[in-house]
Amino acid sequence: MTVPAPVVDTNATALRRFRLVAIFVPIALTLMSLIVQLVVLPRVPATIAIHWGATGQADGFGPAWTQPVISVVVGLGIPLLIALTSLSGLRRGDRGPTYRLMGAVAASISALAAVLFVWTLVAQIDLTDAADAPTVFPGMLLALGAALLVGVAAWFVQPNEPARSVSRTAAPEMTLTPGEQVAWFGEATMGRAAVIIMGLTCALMVGLALVLWAVGAPIVAAIAVSVAAVVLVLAAATSTTFRVRVDAEGLSVVSIAGFPRFRVPLSEITSVRVSDVSPMGEFGGWGIRKTIGAFGIVVRRGPAIDVLRTSGQHFVVTVDDAARGAAVLEALARRDA
Repeated sequence: MTVPAPVVDTNATALRRFRLVAIFVPIALTLMSLIVQLVVLPRVPATIAIHWGATGQADGFGPAWTQPVISVVVGLGIPLLIALTSLSGLRRGDRGPTYRLMGAVAASISALAAVLFVWTLVAQIDLTDAADAPTVFPGMLLALGAALLVGVAAWFVQPNEPARSVSRTAAPEMTLTPGEQVAWFGEATMGRAAVIIMGLTCALMVGLALVLWAVGAPIVAAIAVSVAAVVLVLAAATSTTFRVRVDAEGLSVVSIAGFPRFRVPLSEITSVRVSDVSPMGEFGGWGIRKTIGAFGIVVRRGPAIDVLRTSGQHFVVTVDDAARGAAVLEALARRDA
């Protein structure tokens, strides 16, 4: 009698293992790091070294209590944000190397933070002056090694599943008479989950910048993080909503802030389709994205106007009523040709 091989639910396996490496591993590593730091905290100076220069010597100082706080923000906060960007897609059945990479990166960041923050605090035990803190190079090498090992392990723990194939359907047929004027307007608005994740990321960066200024961190580090926070906030403000227009000039997509702007002239259109877009699975995230063979304004999952340009590249924009917009654009391009 032949015993049938057990059926493995690959969907459940991928989701379960992503949760393991992107959520439970960061929680465990950050918790262990936090326990060690809290035990060590009474034995380090009230003001500790928190920054080391290019020579490896301490050149920035701050209150000792801030290190456990920052270690939780970096070692757990960032991995959890990464997990949030991926879980909804995985639950819907999306797959691909992007999800696998995100899980590995989340685990790797938590390992890097856990080792580095513990080492830099332990190295300052019983010091009377934080300026005497030893060089940070051994701790950095140890942390990078741990991050590499954990990241590679997290990559191979997750199943290797290909990205789903892009679903493209022909635009509904529409006939235009010579000289007939027609235009279509739509709006592409980022989904609630993506807006929440983007808002949390902005808040995290702004909060980190404020902490660096408050604790008197080196001016270079504080300025760098502040600039990154401003850039992130501006990017969020200009990429959450786009106005989409189809007319005799072609396809135009303009941010609600007025910039950036994108245009595809009718003369550059080979064909128009309606595609079902998965932002993470196909473009690696939300917003203005570039991937192999395609450029996209992908603010949410779902139907999109998908234009094949004469260059062979696809221009994709997720938008309400994408089928009608694609039909108008296809009819205009066909008449123009």
